Amino acid sequence: MKVGLVELLELYEYKVDDLVAGNEPKGGMAGLARLRQALIQSNLSGPLAKKFRDIDSRFKAYRPGYKTAVDESSAPDLSAILLEDEGVAFSPEREALDKLTEAVYWSRLDRDLLRIAKTLNHGKRDELRMAYAILQNLEAYSKTPLFSQDYNLSRFTLSHPIPGVSDPRVHLEDPSIAKDLLLELFREAFALPRKLKLPPEETVPYIRRFARRVLESEGALRTSTRGPSLETLRRALEEAQRQNLSVGEIRALEERLHAAAAEERRLSLVIEEDRARFSAAIERLTALLSRYLPSPMGEATWPQVPQKILGSQHPEYALEAVPRDAKALTLRLMPQRFFFWNHEVKISQAGKVFGIGVAEQERIIEEDAAFSLTLPDAELHVVRYKDYLHLRIGPREAASISSLLAEGRVLSYLLWPENHYAYLRLLRALSARLKGEINHAQFAADSASKYSEAPIDNLQDFARKGLEVVRGRIERSPQWAARLGEVAQALGLEPYAQVIHRELNEWLGYSPPSRDTLGDLSSTTVGDSPSTIKAGNTVLSLRYQDGQVYVSSTGLIPRKLQDLLVWMVPEGGLVLAREGARVAYELVSIHPIAKSTP
Repeated sequence: MKVGLVELLELYEYKVDDLVAGNEPKGGMAGLARLRQALIQSNLSGPLAKKFRDIDSRFKAYRPGYKTAVDESSAPDLSAILLEDEGVAFSPEREALDKLTEAVYWSRLDRDLLRIAKTLNHGKRDELRMAYAILQNLEAYSKTPLFSQDYNLSRFTLSHPIPGVSDPRVHLEDPSIAKDLLLELFREAFALPRKLKLPPEETVPYIRRFARRVLESEGALRTSTRGPSLETLRRALEEAQRQNLSVGEIRALEERLHAAAAEERRLSLVIEEDRARFSAAIERLTALLSRYLPSPMGEATWPQVPQKILGSQHPEYALEAVPRDAKALTLRLMPQRFFFWNHEVKISQAGKVFGIGVAEQERIIEEDAAFSLTLPDAELHVVRYKDYLHLRIGPREAASISSLLAEGRVLSYLLWPENHYAYLRLLRALSARLKGEINHAQFAADSASKYSEAPIDNLQDFARKGLEVVRGRIERSPQWAARLGEVAQALGLEPYAQVIHRELNEWLGYSPPSRDTLGDLSSTTVGDSPSTIKAGNTVLSLRYQDGQVYVSSTGLIPRKLQDLLVWMVPEGGLVLAREGARVAYELVSIHPIAKSTP
C-alpha cells in the first residue's frame, strides 16, 4: 500500500465533494477526469480499492453532462474514461484476492495478539483494563450525535470508568478473553476512518487522544471512600463550635476531620500513581497499534499473498507449479495434490465440503476458515476466502511450548503437597523477604491448610502468579540465594531450599531453543477424536471441544487446558503445554524428602 495513492485518493474525494456540493472542482472537470483515470489504472487493492469504489459511486450518481463544458482542445476524450471496462480493474477474482489478503492479515494478527495477551494478563493488567475502558466509552460515544464532528473530543463525557483488577464482568485473566479484547481494539481502529471521515494516518493519534480523555475524566479511576466526606465533617465541626458543644465532642470531630484529611491525601497520591501507570499503558497500547496496523494507519505492511493462482487452469500440473522454496501459495479450492515445503498436501472434496490433509493430519476447510496445522519441522497456516485458499509455512511454535514446559517444571514443585506444601511456602517467604523484613511464623506449616482445601486450578493460578512476582524480584536482587537460605533456615526447610534453588536457577537461565537446536518434544495434536497421554500409571484423556482442550482421568472432573496445566500424579507432576491444537507434555519426577520440623 503506497502513501502516494492514499493522497491521490483523498484529493479525488475532495474534488467529488465539491462536485456533489454543486461547485466546480478545483482544476476543472478535465483535471477530475484525469485524476480518476490515474486511480483506475493504478490497480488499487484492499481497503483503498473499496474506498475508491465508494467515492466513485458518488461521482457517478452526481456527475453532470460535462462533455460540452470541457475545452475539447485541451481535454482528452472523456467518453473512453466514462465507459472504461471496470471489470479489468475490479474483477471478481481480484476482489476475492484482496479479501483473502485481509483475511490473512487478521489471521496473523490473531496469533500475534494471543502471545501478546499472555504477557499482559499478569499483575495489574493496566493495558488490558485501559483497552476495555477505551472500547466501552468509544462504543457509547459513537452512538451520540456529537461523535462524528468532535475530532478534538472537547464534548466527550465519560460513560464507563476503568475497571478494577478483579472486576467480575471482565475476566481479563483469561488469555483468550484478553486476546479478543485487543483484537476488538484493532477492529475499532480499522473502522474509525470510515466513521469519522478521518485520514487513515490520524487513526492512532485519535485513539491516543481518546484514551487520555478517558483517563483525565472525573470518575475514571474508582476510589473507595468510607464514612462522611471531608466537607461534611468540616461543616459538622463548625456547627458544633457554634452550638458550644463539649470540648470532648469538638475534639472527637477534629480528630475525625484530621483522619479524613489524611485519607484524602492518601487517596490523592494513589490516584496520581494510578494515573501515571495508566498513562504509560496508553503509550504501550498505541505503540502496539502503530506496530501492527498496516500503513498508512500504522507501520505494518499488508501480507504478501501470491497473485499467481495454482490449480486455476491445469490442476494436473499443480505439483510441478509449486516452487521448492515457496513459503506461501494461493490456490483455487479444488481437489488436488502437491508438495509444499517437503510435505505432500492433499485437498479433497466431498460434496460441498473441502478438506486438507498433510503429515497424517486431516482438517475440514470451512468457509472463511483460518487455522494452523503442526508439522514436524514447521507450522502450516491455512486461510480460506470463498473459493480461494492461502497456505503459508512458518516456524513451529515449539519455542513457546518449550518455555511453558520450563515454567511448568517449577510449578510442579510448588504444587507438590509434601511437608505442608514446603516448596510453595518457601517461595512465598522468599518473595516477601525480597520486599523487606518478614514474620516467619506467617509461613509455618499451619499456613498451608488453605492450599489443600483450594481447587487445584485455583491453586495453580495462585502459584503461577506468585512465581511471576518472584521472578521480577529475583532479577532485581542479586542476593536472592542468600535470602532463600535465610528463610529456609528459619522455617527448617533447608533440603527443600536446595531443590527449589536448583529449579529456579534452571528456569531463570532458561533459553528457548531455536528451530535448529530444538529437541524432540513429546506431543500430540488434539482433534475431533480423544487423545491419550500416559504418565507412570496414570492415563489422561484429551478432548477438543469448541476451541478448548479438556483433560480428564477416570473418576475425576475434567480440567480446561488453556496454555499450561500441571496434573499431579504419584510420581510428581505431569506438565501439559498447549499451542493451538498441539499439546506437549513432560513428566517431572519429584523425589520425597524426609520431613523437617519447622
